[in-house]
Amino acid sequence: MDSSAKKNELIQLLESLLPEEGTVQTDITSLSLSKVSKTSEFACSMSEPSIYFIARGVKEVHLAEQIYTYDASTYMISSVHLPLSGKIIEASKEAPYLALKLTFSLDEMMEVVQESGDAFMQPCTKKCDCALVMGEMDEALLDALIRLVSLLKHPKMIATLSPLIVKEVLYRLLDHHPQMFIKQFATMGSHAYRIMQAIHQINTHFEEPLRISEMAHSLGMSNSLFHRHFKNVTTLTPIQYQKKVRLQMARKLLLSQHVDAATASFQVGYASPSQFSREYTRMYGMPPKSDAKRQGKAL
Repeated sequence: MDSSAKKNELIQLLESLLPEEGTVQTDITSLSLSKVSKTSEFACSMSEPSIYFIARGVKEVHLAEQIYTYDASTYMISSVHLPLSGKIIEASKEAPYLALKLTFSLDEMMEVVQESGDAFMQPCTKKCDCALVMGEMDEALLDALIRLVSLLKHPKMIATLSPLIVKEVLYRLLDHHPQMFIKQFATMGSHAYRIMQAIHQINTHFEEPLRISEMAHSLGMSNSLFHRHFKNVTTLTPIQYQKKVRLQMARKLLLSQHVDAATASFQVGYASPSQFSREYTRMYGMPPKSDAKRQGKAL
């Protein structure tokens, strides 16, 4: 079966599993499926470590000033939590956007790296690479995805076979990207490992003041070295990263808990509601109250 036939097979499989629009969390806990029949506006989200595949349609993703566009011929990997914004730029009722998201843990990736021995355990480079990676689909990877999604039609097989196929997918992705950030993390004490710790700390304590010198010192890095490697990984400075995390968490509060803007600003760590409103407007294109009202109508 050639590549185009396999792509059509995946499309037909997803269409049979997604009779309605929306995003569905499947019985394979790390796998979610999406179907959208029209293009969308930009939406901001905090990506978790995941691999994003598109079976049909096109999506544009922004990370700070970097712009990525991917479709059925490519895929995107986010190795850490990253503040992304994205929009679907190709979708219709006749040919809906169809996509898959496969989350993974660092432990799962590390298990594949360690079990593969010398294949992936290369000397760690001093430079940290960006944690967002694009790659080209090939038939072997597409075949693994089809086998994984097909398990949803055979629930009794999921517990036994899905971990094996997920591990195969992770192996193939690591094989495609010999310098991928996640493998740099494999070396305890490496710059990549330390930046991973910093990202985790900021996400866990985003509402607290960010003391760069203290964080850099705790990681055994100078301020300048910490800044440089943090920006290599995330394309953002630590302060910019924290700001985006805070604003996205505030937006969740506004939309899900229906708190007012001042309350949301204080809960995510802002001391000044007016500063919060300015930065929120800069990121989302309108003040918090207007955005919440618009999103409420959309929902």
